[in-house]
Amino acid sequence: MTYKPLHNLAPSYLIDLLHRHTPTRSLRSAAANLLSLPTQTNLKSWGGRAFSVAAPTLWNSLPQYIRDSSSLTAFKTSLKTHLFNTAFNH
Repeated sequence: MTYKPLHNLAPSYLIDLLHRHTPTRSLRSAAANLLSLPTQTNLKSWGGRAFSVAAPTLWNSLPQYIRDSSSLTAFKTSLKTHLFNTAFNH
């Protein structure tokens, strides 16, 4: 559900909730395809479960090769493999 808004494949109200991380100076993380978190959230209440908070948190926790997938099909395949490996190798 996060891949589509980042690639303009979702409704505009979802696209508007996500913002790419842009560092203020030249850092290696600039090319990491990360999302920025909202500045103020009440994580102990409903705010931490909002799409604008949960989506960037989960997206940033994915390995970079998954975030950099070239298509939705490639993303789904990589994500499924990653989740199976995480579940059965730990």
